[in-house]
Amino acid sequence: MAQKNKKIQLKKRSRQSARIHRGFAMPVGPGSENSLVSFRDFADLKAKYFRFTGRIQRRPFLARTLILMVAQFMFSLILYSKIIESILIGHEDYAIIFGLIFLVLTVPTVWAHISLGTRRFHDLNKPGALFAVPYMAYLASYILPVLALDTAALAAQSIMAVCYLGLATVKGTDGDNAYGPERAR
Repeated sequence: MAQKNKKIQLKKRSRQSARIHRGFAMPVGPGSENSLVSFRDFADLKAKYFRFTGRIQRRPFLARTLILMVAQFMFSLILYSKIIESILIGHEDYAIIFGLIFLVLTVPTVWAHISLGTRRFHDLNKPGALFAVPYMAYLASYILPVLALDTAALAAQSIMAVCYLGLATVKGTDGDNAYGPERAR
């Protein structure tokens, strides 16, 4: 049997088709330097989520904050339910373990939230301590409903929404400011 040497001709994709195809591709390998939320190594993770100096623009702030809020909501929901379930079935030792897991996950999440908010206020040329107002409202929106203080919880959620909306939409100062150069944003 003789095989015919057929050449396979590949069609070149249009620019739009290639862009759409890239959009559906899963990220492979380490995160890029310009990625809003991913990180390449521990040093990049620290620089993006856990440092308090410098500035952060609106888009990275919004993306990272939303990821942290969703993650915190998910693990809080799961672990709160496991803690309550453990107490109801009489296994307080399991409740303690789930409580410790909750603390281990909460501490870095809170640290990252405060870091992002502090740097966002720095981008607005304001002291990072001002982030205490929206963050306390955020925490109160978790705690007050548990204490059956629904009106106060609604007020805290409203304050939180307005503050975070402002942080996500107000443009930072142009050029260098007291908290760092513009290129470090």
